[in-house]
Amino acid sequence: MGQFVVDRSALNRSRLRFARMSDHIRAILDTIREPFVVLNGGLRIRLVNKSFCRTFQLSPKKIIGKSVDALGNGAWKTPALLTWLEAILDKRSEIPDFELDGLFPIIGHRAILFNAHRVEITGVSRRIILLTIEDITLRKQAEEAMQKLNESLKNDSMTDELTGLYNRRGYAVLSQHYLDLAHRRGKKIFVIVADLDGLKQINDQAGHPAGDQALIRTADILRKTFRKSDIIARIGGDEFVIATIENGHDSAAVQVARLQTNLKRHAIENNYHQPISLSVGVSRSNLRGTSSIEELTTQADARMYIAKRGKHKTDTTSHEQLANVA
Repeated sequence: MGQFVVDRSALNRSRLRFARMSDHIRAILDTIREPFVVLNGGLRIRLVNKSFCRTFQLSPKKIIGKSVDALGNGAWKTPALLTWLEAILDKRSEIPDFELDGLFPIIGHRAILFNAHRVEITGVSRRIILLTIEDITLRKQAEEAMQKLNESLKNDSMTDELTGLYNRRGYAVLSQHYLDLAHRRGKKIFVIVADLDGLKQINDQAGHPAGDQALIRTADILRKTFRKSDIIARIGGDEFVIATIENGHDSAAVQVARLQTNLKRHAIENNYHQPISLSVGVSRSNLRGTSSIEELTTQADARMYIAKRGKHKTDTTSHEQLANVA
């Protein structure tokens, strides 16, 4: 009997602790601009923030405690979404974002991007899912419009003959449209300048055909790394540039890391002893609309050269150390 009282008391304290934590979390969630949902282990709604209620025009009292697939009169009832959420509950590692395209009551057709993280609550033995929701309808429409513009402008005067990417002129025209579009939507763009390391040495040691192949391989890796709607161009002999609109959690750092991963994967899959190496610099526009494409590209280019000088200095130091050892 005594043991039962102790256990019951501990349980009550855990429940009280969780309730206080919920109040604290709710206050934090209401400061977040994006719609945010907390799901319990049964995929029922535990908390929502004010942004979620405004976006989907739902009352917290009507949805708290409901299963996520009951939202919006069944608009959220998608087997793929439930499978994705269940996979997050089962795994500790992060799972890629999920995109839902459907018709929602009152607000109409929307494209929604979900990002989720599973959290373990110590001492309560509970799992919850923190679910960030982003309405990407306008972004999808803009990407489709940009893709059509890309296709209509993609001709010999806009395209690099060797790689099939845009050339300097194509980049200048399209990236300015991209920047203007981002400003109208209250978004930022990243400009990423990537320089192929050691192209001169490749040309000198293995000939220009080998150098051309290195450039073609680089272009293929860039296509696999970035979205089809992004502007990817070769603007110099060994210099490439990408203009990409910000996309939720897909920051410039994440994109550059994905590029480096794809460079390594490409070398392994094709058994290349000399993998492609790129020096990279990044710049970001501001929401005031004062940045121009020329300015952003110049900033990214300058940062790329700083990175390249750092590599050169490291390589020189390594060679000197090897010489001293010998």
